[in-house]
Amino acid sequence: MVRQLRNAGEDPAELPPHELETAVCELEAEHGGAHADYLCEIDPRTQVWVRWEEDRHEFVRLAPCETPAEFADDVCRLFDGHALGHSWEMDDMLHG
Repeated sequence: MVRQLRNAGEDPAELPPHELETAVCELEAEHGGAHADYLCEIDPRTQVWVRWEEDRHEFVRLAPCETPAEFADDVCRLFDGHALGHSWEMDDMLHG
């Protein structure tokens, strides 16, 4: 994935520590469209995610969702504009 990050204009050496070996979708199991896996945070308003459908993938900078939970002192750990449920509704978020 290092080569793909460079092709997307990212310098892996300048990113915070991250896992480059595999990608696991963090969206709900029944979502439609592209899969997405969190890679790292650039700053509080910018995260790097890998998105893919079949064998096509891309690295993108996205703002975090930050929708507040209804009954908890928490925010959604997915990206802004994600499909379906928020992270606090999921049992097994990988990064939050």
